[in-house]
Amino acid sequence: MSTRDHPDWWRPVGGSNSQDSVLERRSTIWNDGDPVAPAAPPELNTGVKDLGKFFTRGCRGVIEYLQLYCRRAAAGTLDLSFSPHPSLGPLYTVTVTPGAAWAWAPGLFYQMWNYDSLFVWVSRCDVDVSWGWDRVQPWDGHFTLDVGVTWRLGAWRMYARVVYTGETPGDVPVSGTINTIEIPSSATEAAVGYGLVVPTDAVTTICTAIGAGTMLEARLEFRTSVAPTSGPPPPAVRYLMRLLADGNVATLADNRGLTQSCVATSGRSSKGEFWQCTVADPAWDRTHMLVRVPLKFRRSLTLTAVQTTGAPVIVDGLLYANLIR
Repeated sequence: MSTRDHPDWWRPVGGSNSQDSVLERRSTIWNDGDPVAPAAPPELNTGVKDLGKFFTRGCRGVIEYLQLYCRRAAAGTLDLSFSPHPSLGPLYTVTVTPGAAWAWAPGLFYQMWNYDSLFVWVSRCDVDVSWGWDRVQPWDGHFTLDVGVTWRLGAWRMYARVVYTGETPGDVPVSGTINTIEIPSSATEAAVGYGLVVPTDAVTTICTAIGAGTMLEARLEFRTSVAPTSGPPPPAVRYLMRLLADGNVATLADNRGLTQSCVATSGRSSKGEFWQCTVADPAWDRTHMLVRVPLKFRRSLTLTAVQTTGAPVIVDGLLYANLIR
């Protein structure tokens, strides 16, 4: 079954069934000019990203793959990212490999999508890849000028489709904010940064996790064991971690807060731990910071580091989070 729009969900949800509510539905959701390969689309974009399409209802079920009507001139690919609505970061991203002629190319998924709505957008596109669109109503196009922080409407529609092997016949949609329902998520190493040079007294980004979820733990390892000092004078030696949720400073931790001391080389607080390790070979001396704060983020979580030892220090970092799935 392929349908451009679904029937009203009220009857299967709140009244007598207008369709079978036990068996899964196998369908394709779409809104485009229904081109047949290898016909060219009315309009095309080449090497363009940050444009999307919003399906507002009836999207819960097992997604087999997403499709984009596209082609490539050489060996390029593109990425389709998707989330429940335009204000969230990508929950998943699939890669689409076009052919040399215009056709519906798939980005394989084969997983359960637990949400009633679905927003899909081109998040990466190589310069030799073209994809189709048109200016025919009903429009469902969206574009962003700030890498997904905000989305604006567009009077066009992208030629993207979603193919289901197990679509539900209708669910009660949640249109408000409910704080008592646990959203499905997956614990993961969300981001890692390795071997970054952090100048003295300079905020340096170590890594960024893209998506939506809740932080479990953040770690920094400074490849030094210069001990903290109180200062001034002389200037104090401090180690700091700053975490940004969706671009906003969400928490700040330093050795003083974690150890409850200006000069201690180890200690802990309710927020996390700080400790220094020294060995026979000073090249392997390390200073560690660990923070466990359940920070919520909708698009991104960024880990930054600061140190004031008086010289550049190499730093490694990790972010662990429950990402919404």
